[in-house]
Amino acid sequence: MNLGIPGGRPVTPARAAIVGGTAVVAATAVTLSLTLTHSAASTAQAGKPASARLSASSCTGPAGAAYIALPGYQAFDAVNTANCDLVQQYNVGDGQVPNTGTSDTSYDSSDEGVALANGTLYFANTGNDTLSIVPVADLTVKNYANPTETLVPVGQDPEAVAVTPDGSQAWVADAGPQTGTPSLGAISVVSTATDTVTSTLSLPQTDPRAIAFAPSGSVAYVTTGAGLYVISTATVKVIGFVPGLGDPQGVAVSPDGKTVYVTNTARNLVDVISAASNQVTAAIPVGQLPWQLAVSANGSTVYVADGDSNAVSVIDAASGKVTGTIADAGDPVSVALSPDGSELWVGGLTSGIVSVFDTSNDSLVGTFNVGYGGEANAGDGEEPTGIVLTTTPPPS
Repeated sequence: MNLGIPGGRPVTPARAAIVGGTAVVAATAVTLSLTLTHSAASTAQAGKPASARLSASSCTGPAGAAYIALPGYQAFDAVNTANCDLVQQYNVGDGQVPNTGTSDTSYDSSDEGVALANGTLYFANTGNDTLSIVPVADLTVKNYANPTETLVPVGQDPEAVAVTPDGSQAWVADAGPQTGTPSLGAISVVSTATDTVTSTLSLPQTDPRAIAFAPSGSVAYVTTGAGLYVISTATVKVIGFVPGLGDPQGVAVSPDGKTVYVTNTARNLVDVISAASNQVTAAIPVGQLPWQLAVSANGSTVYVADGDSNAVSVIDAASGKVTGTIADAGDPVSVALSPDGSELWVGGLTSGIVSVFDTSNDSLVGTFNVGYGGEANAGDGEEPTGIVLTTTPPPS
């Protein structure tokens, strides 16, 4: 949550949880939440089945898996994309409590962002300033509490993570606490070969939020409260800046690398930027508070989650116009396309529901709660802020 930034989301009382008389505060990418901690949730998980009933309709889709970041529960879901079956919900980013002489676990991760590359999951843990690295092959359904992972210390309040196209680096957006001047905003560059931070780029005047790479991998685009930074991946230095984007959040790059799309949350627009000139070439009106966005593999369509409109805008890239609007109640903020492009997955922040749409006709083909139990509100407060999809089915 970017405190004091226009377009930032307010505290939602429904997301407050007080555990053992202590309020646990976690800053999220889209809301300042008092999040449910695992010190309470572990009691519920103790009797949790290895797989769960779904509270809404199952769906049909291509074989594969979806992994969904749930900062409100310091966890992530593994979902079978063929039928929307929630296979397991795993703890993530929770280290041991130091200097206690016990095996106590500190449930403090609050995993805001997620990336997937070469069979490995990466989670930006705002709550404890780490990057979690989780090999998918090591996941087992029975071991939901302590999956194999490496915790890499990064900067303060990491909010997003993205992996370079060649898979060699994970870039982490360290938003910083934003309570002082200058801020502690930075980019941490992590080597995926050694799982260590190899470079840090300070952005002291602003707060990094989302990262996308040019297809060539030579350039990273980083949204901040001040605008869009263009950064050389070879030197990890700023080589361009696009101001005046209205408190931008999400960023995506066209497959040909020529166009960069940024959500302008203050003005309810998607700004279209030429990668050659770093200039805004068009501004497309969309719904209220546009957040994440995704571009189809052929570059023809852009999908934008309009949280405060309870909808997804469908943009024709060639004309630069919205050609359709998909209704999706529950404050949609996260979007992802299946690898074959046939489905659009949308995460509802306040509903805790993921909706799946057929991209051929924008029809709803399935929904499910990110939480366990089968009740209608099982996913409340879990906040699906990031979704990644792969053709490899989840461990079962």
